[in-house]
Amino acid sequence: MIYSHPHKKQYLVKRIISFVLVLFSVQSSFCQSLVKDINIGNGNSNPANFIRLGNSTCFIANDELHGYELWITDGTEAGTTRVKDINPGVGDGCFYHGSVFRKISQLQVLGKNVYFFANDGVHGFELWCSDGTDLGTHLVKDIMPGAGSSSTDLSITRAGSYLYFAASDALHGIELWRSDGTDTGTVLLKDLYPGPQSGNPLYLFADSDVVYFAANDKVNGYGLWKTNGTEDGTVFLKNVAPSGGLSDSIPYIKFKGELYFSGVSIDYGTELWKTNGTPDGTVLVKDINPGKAEAFPSHFNVLKDRLVFSAITKQNGKELWQSDGTEAGTGLIKDIYPGKESSDPGQPVVIKDKIYFIASDTINHAELWVSDLSDTGTRVFYPTKPAGNQHFKNLFADNGWMYFTTDSANTGFELWSSDGTAEGTKMLSEICQGTCGSEPCNFYRSDTILFFCAFDDLHGNELWCLGNNITFIQQITTQKASDIYIDPLRRTLNQMRQTGSDIIYIKIFDLSGNELYTQYIKDPNQVSSEKFKSGIYFLRAYDKHNDFVSFARFVKE
Repeated sequence: MIYSHPHKKQYLVKRIISFVLVLFSVQSSFCQSLVKDINIGNGNSNPANFIRLGNSTCFIANDELHGYELWITDGTEAGTTRVKDINPGVGDGCFYHGSVFRKISQLQVLGKNVYFFANDGVHGFELWCSDGTDLGTHLVKDIMPGAGSSSTDLSITRAGSYLYFAASDALHGIELWRSDGTDTGTVLLKDLYPGPQSGNPLYLFADSDVVYFAANDKVNGYGLWKTNGTEDGTVFLKNVAPSGGLSDSIPYIKFKGELYFSGVSIDYGTELWKTNGTPDGTVLVKDINPGKAEAFPSHFNVLKDRLVFSAITKQNGKELWQSDGTEAGTGLIKDIYPGKESSDPGQPVVIKDKIYFIASDTINHAELWVSDLSDTGTRVFYPTKPAGNQHFKNLFADNGWMYFTTDSANTGFELWSSDGTAEGTKMLSEICQGTCGSEPCNFYRSDTILFFCAFDDLHGNELWCLGNNITFIQQITTQKASDIYIDPLRRTLNQMRQTGSDIIYIKIFDLSGNELYTQYIKDPNQVSSEKFKSGIYFLRAYDKHNDFVSFARFVKE
């Protein structure tokens, strides 16, 4: 995703009275909030397309001096470096600028290397590989000899021990290719449409060692194909072609041992299909929008024993649907936006026993909803602003938590998290102070680190990560309260003094009741974690009468 923040001006930082206890992790596996200002200053590096390689993470970014190139990070500033300037100078090595579309190179790992399409300014976009070092980054094969590009789609799919992608050479159109990561092992798998015409394989999807895709041959037209990595094992299944339709979501999902997909056919338009990998086993699940009208099923996910997705009908517009895999068991969950208007549900994520998604109704636009797959159990989850003013986006599920971007009455679009409860739904950090909004996006979990792209007015769109080494066990607040909270992006324990509060100082104790630290509010606000070993601690905030007004118990990992 290429994202350009609408604001490039300096913003006034809100002045707040707070106590900040900084607990910087001494372990290298925890990263600082802003990993690195790759495009120095307020320019945008737009980090995207992350993938894990060994103990590091590769991604594509732009430092302005070298264009979009391959980068690698271990989660630290010093460990975040450009791997190689593939297209020397300001030219982009990993970003295709087309007249119709633009696309960043997709990354895939095979063995100890990452593979991607890149342009060195001499060979056009061709298959490259890297072990994460400059010397270990090189062209795999010049499929289209000379300055021409064998691919502008820049997508790669891995299945088993091979990479699959669409490419063209001097003799054939755009066809299906396979690579084991070597020059000699990078070959045309099958000339689907013989001669210089193109079979145009699209929507490649790996299911174990098998790859499904849509393609056009001279006999059957566009339809569903599969391959096991051999020419004889690359076979046509049915005249129904997987399609992203009106959505940019992946048109497939594995459910109950079969592959479900959004497929377009002459007789039914774009509807919900499934396949077991055989021609006879490739069947229509339900003609949701009857006749040749288009249902465009999309945004697939699975909750319990149900496939959940969005689909369009003439009566209800685009709404939330479910299926057990049968025609009779496929139906509308709720008409969220009543009548022919569409709620346009999207970005579904599953947390525990419910599904969360973004949808609109007659009052709320792009609101966060939750569903247990019943009509009455499908409702607005957590409004952060008065009705009609919310706008949620970029939902991402990770280890039982949901992350998303939204704004509130006092902030722009910032990073929030939720455990699926209203009490456990909070803004994690105000990266860009005031109504500026950091617009976090491109989330990727790499071992213990959650990477993402975010904006602030000093650095532009840059590489951030989420790390936390303190956790609240208990918090008690009196009527004179101040708010004690964790900012996991900056890994600080914050004591926020509310208006009218008369907090004077705080104390920190260990489990034995020993007083370890005292700080008055007017004192310098940072304390190194070297003062505290791993363990459980207590924080008390006191007023001028020496009465405590806030209490928190927390863990230092």
